[in-house]
Amino acid sequence: MPVYEYQCEKCKDVVEVLQKVSDEPLTECEKCGGKIEKQFNSMNFHLYGPGFHSTDNKRKYLK
Repeated sequence: MPVYEYQCEKCKDVVEVLQKVSDEPLTECEKCGGKIEKQFNSMNFHLYGPGFHSTDNKRKYLK
């Protein structure tokens, strides 16, 4: 399940919530009751190991 970030418009509190993709987005801040909106964040991941392009994989693996 992905982790989504929400930010409250009223108190500016940011929370991370583990939700299913099919779950409805949250609408109310648990802290102050204000309106919250889902934030768009960049996720970082790296693909390492055999089968990936050599210029993308900078690690050296023993064979």
